[in-house]
Formats: sequence, C-alpha cells, structure tokens
Amino acid sequence: MAQQLKPEVQKNILELAKFILSEHRSQTEMWSKMEAIDVAYARYVTNKDPNNGVVNGEGIDAATTPVGVFNAPSTTPPVVVSQVDSMVAYLAEVFLSGYPIFPVVSSPSNHGDAEALEALLDDHSTLGGYPRELLMFFRDCIKYNIGAVEADWTSVDQYQVMDDLLTEDQVSLQKKAVHFTKLKRLDPYNTIRDRNILPGECSKDGDYAGYIEILSKPKMKKYLNKISLSGGAMNVTKALEGYITSDAPNWRIHPQVSEYVAARKPTSSVDWNAFLGVKSEDTPRGLVGNYEKVTLYVRVSPGDLGMPGPKPNTPQIIKIVVVNGETLVLAERMTSAYDYLPILFGQPQEDGLGEQTQSIAESSIPIQQAAKTMFNISFNAARRAVSDRALYDSSKINPRDINAPVPAAKIPVRVNSLDGQGLDSAYKAIPFDSRGTENAMAYGMQIVSFGKDLSGLNGPQQGQFQKGNKSVKEWNDTMGGSDNRLRLPALTLEYQFFVPLKEMLKFNIYQYGEDAIVTSQKSGEELAVVISQLRKKVLKFRIADGYTPKSKLASTEMITQLMQLIMQAPILQQAYGASLPNMVAHLAQLGGIRGLDEYNPQVMQQVPPPSTQLGPSGDPVQQNTENAQKDQTLALRQQAIQLRQQELINRGA
Repeated sequence: MAQQLKPEVQKNILELAKFILSEHRSQTEMWSKMEAIDVAYARYVTNKDPNNGVVNGEGIDAATTPVGVFNAPSTTPPVVVSQVDSMVAYLAEVFLSGYPIFPVVSSPSNHGDAEALEALLDDHSTLGGYPRELLMFFRDCIKYNIGAVEADWTSVDQYQVMDDLLTEDQVSLQKKAVHFTKLKRLDPYNTIRDRNILPGECSKDGDYAGYIEILSKPKMKKYLNKISLSGGAMNVTKALEGYITSDAPNWRIHPQVSEYVAARKPTSSVDWNAFLGVKSEDTPRGLVGNYEKVTLYVRVSPGDLGMPGPKPNTPQIIKIVVVNGETLVLAERMTSAYDYLPILFGQPQEDGLGEQTQSIAESSIPIQQAAKTMFNISFNAARRAVSDRALYDSSKINPRDINAPVPAAKIPVRVNSLDGQGLDSAYKAIPFDSRGTENAMAYGMQIVSFGKDLSGLNGPQQGQFQKGNKSVKEWNDTMGGSDNRLRLPALTLEYQFFVPLKEMLKFNIYQYGEDAIVTSQKSGEELAVVISQLRKKVLKFRIADGYTPKSKLASTEMITQLMQLIMQAPILQQAYGASLPNMVAHLAQLGGIRGLDEYNPQVMQQVPPPSTQLGPSGDPVQQNTENAQKDQTLALRQQAIQLRQQELINRGA
C-alpha cells in the first residue's frame, strides 16, 4: 500500500537504491558478452579502414588488394541467427501456439467456474499482449541465456461508447479502469538482479530485482498521475523538473549493429519547446528531454529503513521507483504469490555456473567465425586467380589505369618510354598458386554442420529437405529422438518461469480481481466471474500451458479409455452408464469446446417471448414507441445475464 514517508525514511530508501544501482553498473563483463552476441547475431562487420575508409576483404592477402569489382565485402554465414531463430520458433510452437495460452483445468463439478476463469485469463492475455512479450523473452533467453519478464497487477483506462437507453439520440462516453496482470519483457542490458544467486532462483530467493527504462515527458507525467491517485506519490514536482540533459546515469545503450541506423541514445526526444512555440528561456523547467525511471523490487525489513507498518523486522517486498537516480517517487509494500519477486528470470541452459554458461548464440559464434574465414578464403582465392598481383613500372604505366575497376579496361602505354624494350619490361605478373584453397568452401560447410550438432537443430527441424527413403514410423521415431534435446530448455523454462508465472496470474485475480462479465473468445457468450466464489475454490483450479497441456493435467487419454470400457462391459454400463453424458461434456470442455450444454434438450434455457398487445380486431400489434423497444431489449439482456449467473452458481454449488 502506497504511503507518504518522512524525509529521513526517503533518504534511507534512496541510499539503498543507489547502492543497488552501483552494483548494477559494475557488470561490465556481462554487457561485453551480450554486445558480442548481438554483433554476431546481426552479422555486423565493419570492413572499412579507419585511416583511409578503404573497404578491406578477408582471407588471402585481401587487405593488400586495391578497391575494385573483385573486392567485395567479406561474407558471414548466418549460423548464429539460424540457430537462435530455429530454437525460438520451437519454443513459440510449444508455449504460444495453443489457444488460449493458459487453459484452466478443474473437476467436472467446477467446469463452469473454470470456463469463466479461463475466459478472464484469455481477456487479460489479449489486453496485455502476452504472446508478443513472451516471444521477445524467448529470444533473449536463447541469445543471452537469460531473460526477464515483469508480472505486475496494473490497470488501464478504457473508454466505452454506450447507447443511452433512456434518452433518444444520445451517446455517452464512460471511462472505466480495467485491471489485469501486465507482462512486460525487460531489456537484458537494463535489467537489475541479485547476482549472488543463479538467475533462475532470483525471483524466489533473490534480495532484489528491477529494471531501467527511458520515458518521455508525457509518459512520465501519465505515470506520476496514476500513482498520485493512490496517495503514495512523492517529490512529483522535483521529478518532472529533473529531466536528462546528457547520457542517463544508469541506462545502458545498445551496441551498434547497423551500417545505416545508429543506436538510439537516451536523450533522443521530441523538442516540445519548438512544438509548442515556447522559447527555452521563457520556461524554467523546459520541455525537452527524457527521464530515467528505475523500478526496483527489494526484499528488506521495513524496520531497517524506518518504514512504519506491521512486522517491521520481517523481510518484505518493497517496490521502489527512482527518477534519474536522484528522486524517490514511490516506495510501497506489496505481496505476491509464494512471496516471489514479480520479476521472473529464465535461463534455458542451466548447469549451475550462472552467467558463465554459454547460450545457444554464444556457442555458435566460433562456428560462424571459422566458417566465415573459410568462405572468404575461397572467395579471395577466386579473386586472386582472376586479378592477381603484378610488378609494373609506374613511369611507363599510369597506376590509375592499371588499377581501374573496369573488367575490360584498355590500358594506355607510353611506347616512347620503353627504350626499345618490350612490354614485358614494364609489367610482370606474379603467378598465383591456389594449392590448399580448393576445398575451403567444403571445409566451411562442414564447420557449419558442426553448429547443428552443437545445438541439436538438424536440417528437417529448420525446414530443410532430408534425402533418403524412410517409412512414416522410422521418420517419426527419428524426429522424436531429435526433439529430446530441444525439450530440455523447454522443460527448464517450464519450472523456472512458467510454473510461478501461472500461479501469479491466478493469485493476482484472487487477491485483486473484481467481479466482471467477460466474453468467451471461442463461443462469444458472456460469462460471469464472481471473485468471491473463485476464492472459495482457490486450490481447485490448475492452469495449463503448451508444455503441460490440459490432456496431461486431466488425463484425457485415460478418461477416453474408461469410456470405451464402460460401453463394452454390461456391468460397467449399469454402474457408470448414466455418467457417460457428463464425461463427454467434461472431455469437450477440456478440449476447448464451449456451449455443449446447449445441445442437450434437458438443460436448454428457453427465454420467454416478448409480450404483445392486441388490436381492436384481436390481432397482435407491435409497439410503436422506440423507448418501449429499448426497455424491452434491456430487460431481456439483463434477464439473460441473470440466468447465466444463476446457472454458474448452481454448477459451482
């Protein structure tokens, strides 16, 4: 709960944040590692000589070859990017290809509440863009062997256009705060964590975790307004006046990986003075610049900082927000599922060595560099064979003519300067011996194949055709064996990241959620979510994902086999035959089918027809007033919602 703190308490909290930021700035080795990976992933190579700007090649005497049509830039085979993207695609297929991303499993008696909770989670996933954030998280994990996601319960304001049923031709705008768990992928360069423990254990056992971001003035103003509503915002005016005028003190800029676009600096922003027509000397605060916002989740005893509240000597999680490294704007206690820090880390290649463990991208860098060298040896050998080195007399042949980049150049010769000697005295070619370079390209391809053995990603898994005749069973057995290595990082991420994430998503709804009516994305019907009712069954719902789908959690294969046994055995039919329709409905719900009860005539709900009026002749006539029609439509809609809510309550009971 956000609260105003005394100046001496604010000073203690700010000193703690500065100490953590100082520790964060010391991780230069990890930054160097990530920069090397990004350069290799982008295949960014600068071949220009910084002294004269000449593009140099790579390989056999490439640096001494003059600029021309035969001196193309060095070629880097796409080893790192292919390995990374193939593994990211596999993880995306496992965790993000299903719908919904996080299904809910429960017993048959609670399948109505499970369906409502699943629809609510699906609504949060759509509102928060979970697939996009998780996809970037997967890429970070494969590139750097570490990725982070913040799971924060927050709100977003939405404007809803509603027809006013009481007044004709009037439309009203209603502003409503929608609460949900926001998943935010964190930039690895600007993610803060406790480095004394393994990345996968930071959320559970770490003392702190956080991140740094750059906000523009409108974004910072919007954030400060939001936290001010809770009454916990501090030093707002000071924070707005202290925008960045130079490089951010703690934010790490990304490496240069493009010849055309420079890495964006933290001071790049909109000139609001020029936009609003205000001179910079006319306003003391200025409107140009960005803000460095540092968000920290710290596990500390409030009594050590002087913070008031219950249990001051018990370590608790405190959220701290600092602007530009100098201004404290928020410090509040928070609770989370299982006392986890709300920043989850993933390390798919985990062997207990922490940051030293190589990622898939890092382990592919030597393979890519070796293959690059062999490829360029082959290219430069071909160039030497076509345009080799030679000796010539510059007094008889103009150097500009002999080094012309034209493939069929006509070189003029000063005949009078030959002194009766032949042209051989003015130009002498140096023979080129290509022995030892004939197989350079084949060696390079062999090195590339080593990279596939290193990562476990073979050709068919990357969409390549595999020669050879195999039966369907042989092919499935072969591909099944190759998937075993790929499932290792997926299994690691499942228990490092997704298991605590699913618990956070569920318990955030139980703890902070409100009653709502959501629309099922599969059936389109409205479902009532009663939080008080879900809290009574907090341990009866399990959330599945791509690695542990519903079929595993609910044992659908075993249920199907039992149904077959019941239909084949008369004794079982007498005992369990009446339960077959409910088993079919349960399997349908687990399989994602919605509204199966509507096909059962025994439980179909009939909505009474609208009332009619009789005319003078006894024939029914329609109501002519629009207000009556609107009132009737509203009453029917409310009646349908009440019937649905009562049905869900009866099922839960």
